[in-house]
Amino acid sequence: MDIVATIAAVRLLSSKWPKAISKLVEDKANGPAVIQMLGREIPGLIEVQPEGGKEARANAAAPVIRSGNVWIPHPVLVDWVNSYINECEAFPSEPNDQVDATTQYINYRYGTQSNTLRKLAMW
Repeated sequence: MDIVATIAAVRLLSSKWPKAISKLVEDKANGPAVIQMLGREIPGLIEVQPEGGKEARANAAAPVIRSGNVWIPHPVLVDWVNSYINECEAFPSEPNDQVDATTQYINYRYGTQSNTLRKLAMW
């Protein structure tokens, strides 16, 4: 997305999910500009530096998922779950923005990707 579309998407998602207090924004492409332009308007924008490629991030998040620490609602309850599951099943060969967003959050939340974060978590 270009900067205008990215800003519109951040605004839309922030209004759709108002209880989401943290919004991770990659420190790539438009990310820093989005944070600079929306930082006073939308709270909780956090700049993150993704490590490795999408598959590496997914592999780092896999133990958290396999251990049962990730929950998604039943598809009967919400309409987006089936497309999410299909995207997860097709990973990494198909478009995978939802998978990448999921693994980015897991790695941020649990510190599963960075050795530095793992060391800090042990303290």
